[in-house]
Amino acid sequence: MFSTIFVYNQYMILAIDYGKKRIGLALGIVIPRGIGVIDGALKEDEILEKIKKICDENDVEKIVIGLPFRSQGEIGSLGDEIKLFSINLCSQTNLPVFFQDEQFSSSEAERLIGKISKDTRRSGKVDEIAATLILESFLDRKEDIKPDIEPKK
Repeated sequence: MFSTIFVYNQYMILAIDYGKKRIGLALGIVIPRGIGVIDGALKEDEILEKIKKICDENDVEKIVIGLPFRSQGEIGSLGDEIKLFSINLCSQTNLPVFFQDEQFSSSEAERLIGKISKDTRRSGKVDEIAATLILESFLDRKEDIKPDIEPKK
């Protein structure tokens, strides 16, 4: 006898952990996987072009970006910069962008890695895992979610 696996989400999704030093990336449909980092010191148009290429090469249909919320529910220090970046990203890729609370993604990534060396931190593994955790949290949301930023039709 065969068992049936129900996949409620059949869209390739790119998750982004946005930072000034590094931008962590993860891809997934059901199970997220880290795919590396982009140097956050690059010019924004270079970053957007790299992300667009990843989206095109992987048939991405949705983008999830971690948005830092403080415990009181207000948006953290990079919030405005992330929102502006997200608008530009939506325009560049023509894909819907969703925000996902990333309040503890980096600290959780560090905990998962354990005691890490500075070389590991510089390599971007923490940022990559943080993006994976952001995507995992997004995929765990079972409800039908409207994009925070939609492409112009």
